[in-house]
Amino acid sequence: MKINSLPKEVFEAACNFKLLKEFQKYNCVKITDGVSSDIWYVKTEKQEEFCIKRALAKLTVKEDWYAPVNRSNFEAIYFKYCKKIAPENFPKILGHDNKKFILAMEWYNPNEFEVWKKKLLKKNIELKDAKNVSNLLLKKHKKFFNKKIYQKKFSNDDTFYSIRIEPYILFTSKKYPEFKAQFDKVAKSLTSNKKTLIHGDFSPKNILIKANKPVILDAETACWGDPIFDLAFCNNHLLLKSLLQNGLGSKFLHLSFHFINNYIKKITWEEKKYFTNRLFDIIPLLLLARIDGKSPVEYFNLKQKNHTRALAKEILNSKIKNLEQLYFICDNYV
Repeated sequence: MKINSLPKEVFEAACNFKLLKEFQKYNCVKITDGVSSDIWYVKTEKQEEFCIKRALAKLTVKEDWYAPVNRSNFEAIYFKYCKKIAPENFPKILGHDNKKFILAMEWYNPNEFEVWKKKLLKKNIELKDAKNVSNLLLKKHKKFFNKKIYQKKFSNDDTFYSIRIEPYILFTSKKYPEFKAQFDKVAKSLTSNKKTLIHGDFSPKNILIKANKPVILDAETACWGDPIFDLAFCNNHLLLKSLLQNGLGSKFLHLSFHFINNYIKKITWEEKKYFTNRLFDIIPLLLLARIDGKSPVEYFNLKQKNHTRALAKEILNSKIKNLEQLYFICDNYV
């Protein structure tokens, strides 16, 4: 066991949260998976476990990428409200310092809860996971849709711009001047179609899976926004995995279609055509963003990157009218 091995400010916060005492022994391990926060797993001598995190002003990526540190406060209230509608699918907040932007929450045993991204990369592809995650996302979007009281609570536009619109859309657009109009259209659409509470970083790396129960983590980018972003952002990861050229492309593509279709067929709050048109606009841009944006996918080689660029460009040059047409094009690349 190590004594006081957390950074001083984080340790003091844990004490203020009554999770640790000043001279208490504990063990802590820094988690290195993320780029936007310093995160520690802590276990006390009484075998009590928790996770504590502090938002970073500069994200740990190659490009210069900065974001407001008060995003930690939005993450805390996101879990507070979402836990009321789906108690088993969101972590319990154990402590929150809204001035030092430090957040503590319950720890999920990795022997019981598997990160969906890791599960997928191990080629463990289950349609039930896609369905359960899709249903949960739909439930959340529907619950908060047009509830203006939450619009003010989640006025986190600066973070969404800094972490999503600028690095994924605007930065990437500089590499593709021939598609500037499409990038500009999506950037404008994301700010003009804000309808519900969105997660903003809804991806397999932030989703734990245990049997039929997904658990959603890392909601620093939570804001009042366009629901298509969460759906497209998560689906982008599934599409990328279909392009790994590892013999499982068709299975990943089917998983992607199942995830998207399960959500779209249950939309009741707006015209499905209007929703899907916005979705088709952003899908190819997110593919390009994970190749040439500020947060490139880490598991692609040059051949796979070029393959993904070609797919995105074909989608951009096609007038996509429905899911079947979109996935027909994708199927030619897996």
